[in-house]
Amino acid sequence: MGEVFIMYKIMPEGPDIDLQKIADRFATFVPDHGRVSRYEIKPAFFGLKMLEWAVVLDDKKGGGEELEQKMNETEGVQSVEILEMGLL
Repeated sequence: MGEVFIMYKIMPEGPDIDLQKIADRFATFVPDHGRVSRYEIKPAFFGLKMLEWAVVLDDKKGGGEELEQKMNETEGVQSVEILEMGLL
């Protein structure tokens, strides 16, 4: 059984969005066969911050597409982009 690592870049709708709350909300979306690997709030540009959020999922059970859809539908999220993906 292998695992897949996926790192996302999440841009908020504005500078007043609480990225910690978004990271906590995303953690509730992770399926039972996965786990949050890490996350970090980083400066982006013009005072705006971004969230780098990484998850590890069982590659046989999938779930990355559903996870990404839920992330995109989260209030306060402007965009979700995969920065890195690979097998562990």
